[in-house]
Amino acid sequence: MAAVPKELKFLLFGKGPKFHARAAMFLEALGLVCLILGIIGGAMNKELGLAPTYWFLMTIAIWIWALWSWLTAYVAAKE
Repeated sequence: MAAVPKELKFLLFGKGPKFHARAAMFLEALGLVCLILGIIGGAMNKELGLAPTYWFLMTIAIWIWALWSWLTAYVAAKE
């Protein structure tokens, strides 16, 4: 990353590694909540706002987003 000017690093890493690490932790917890709602909805055979399949799909998407935030925080902290 030595070739990237300092003015452009903000575009790559946003608000810094601490923000992205906190966002990753929050998204991980949110994904866990979605997973639990999907399991409970599937066990009760009812819809808890959404069908259980959609809760599981949201869990996957949120965990991928959390992984991206964590990787961004890791790379920004290395800089």
